[in-house]
Amino acid sequence: MTLFIRAEQLLPPDEIDRIVRDAPTDLIRFQDVAGQIPIGERPTMTDWLDRFHAAFPQRGRGPAHAIAA
Repeated sequence: MTLFIRAEQLLPPDEIDRIVRDAPTDLIRFQDVAGQIPIGERPTMTDWLDRFHAAFPQRGRGPAHAIAA
């Protein structure tokens, strides 16, 4: 994914480098924390995405796109 982002110049090179450097450890930390929440208490994917998109109100939430047919 970062190769595509870099090729399309969607982010500055230093930001892409930061993603490559930090994303794996950030994901592991997220999974560790999420794993401590009982399954029945975890938010649904829809709730999680709504909260995620609320953090970026200037971008809004675009239309859903089908990934596979």
